[in-house]
Amino acid sequence: MSDEFGTAADTAIEHAAADAAASLPGKTAPVIDSECLNCGVLLAGEFCHECGQSAHSIRRPFWSLVGESLETFFSLDGRIARTLPDLMLRPGRMTRAYLDGKRARFIPAFRLYVLASLIFFVVMPLITGQATVSFNNSPSMEEARAEVEKSFEGGEITEAEYQQALEVLEDPDAAWKGDLPGLVPEPPAAPGDAPPTEAEPAPEEEWVGFVPQSAIDAARDAGEAGNKDAAEFADVMEDPARLARQTQEWIPRLMFVLLPVYALLLALTYFWRRQFLFFDHLIVSLHFHSALFFAMSVGFLVSLLIGAGWVALALLIYSNWYLYRLHRVVYGRSGYSSVLRTITLDVVYLFMLMCGLLTAVILGALSL
Repeated sequence: MSDEFGTAADTAIEHAAADAAASLPGKTAPVIDSECLNCGVLLAGEFCHECGQSAHSIRRPFWSLVGESLETFFSLDGRIARTLPDLMLRPGRMTRAYLDGKRARFIPAFRLYVLASLIFFVVMPLITGQATVSFNNSPSMEEARAEVEKSFEGGEITEAEYQQALEVLEDPDAAWKGDLPGLVPEPPAAPGDAPPTEAEPAPEEEWVGFVPQSAIDAARDAGEAGNKDAAEFADVMEDPARLARQTQEWIPRLMFVLLPVYALLLALTYFWRRQFLFFDHLIVSLHFHSALFFAMSVGFLVSLLIGAGWVALALLIYSNWYLYRLHRVVYGRSGYSSVLRTITLDVVYLFMLMCGLLTAVILGALSL
């Protein structure tokens, strides 16, 4: 994650923490009928009705501040317990209540999105970064050798085939490149053809990823001659992880940009319904993306146990079901109309996501 995004995220979290801390009840009741220390207005409760400052004193024991900070961080005021179940399991219910003005019991929409995106883009890579690919379902070399021995002893393969199989097991890379003779039978010579003459084998072409080393060398030479683009291309091809890292830094920013874009798509879908403002569509977009980020975070963890294929299918079904329910609950559309709008938004937004990912790759390459 880039320094700019990290700074912005830290700032957002600090504001979120300050808002949450201000809403937490104090351990001791404030002095009622006293004056606000900020504006001097006579207090009639825990907060000044003029400037909004809390009447609680910030001068308190250290451990009291630590406990309040932990309480703020984990949102033990109960809002997270009311927000996440409605957000994840009852699509549209919280959004409809939020738009109807019942907001105090839920986490604010933007703060919820910041939390969900930070978990997905920061916490999940830290948790899954040490995970390794498992090949438990593929046979090992020992098992393959045992199968070959069993087939030879049972008379299923000849001596020549047995020796050839052992050579393949001893050097699988050479077999893959075609260096072991006899794996691919040569076509029979036509009558009257001259016997083939042995020629010197051509030097093997080295590849870096999907690009031949000769192309990288040519780009490097062009870079030394003054072509900066060619030099950058050679650097990226020799170290593709750099491009991947830079691309990953741009993805959270572009996803943030896509929030109002998705809200605009919703506004175009319901442009004739004047009771919905762009702010309403933006809240729907924030809740929708927050739910997706939380779902993908859970999917990352589950994929470590059951594989990515089933998780990807489940996320695809969940996202479309969620969007369908948003149209039904928030906008009050019929089932047929909701299905039609869900499919339309899927196609358009998928195209925009692909454009966003391509833009992230381009910006990542330009940031090298």
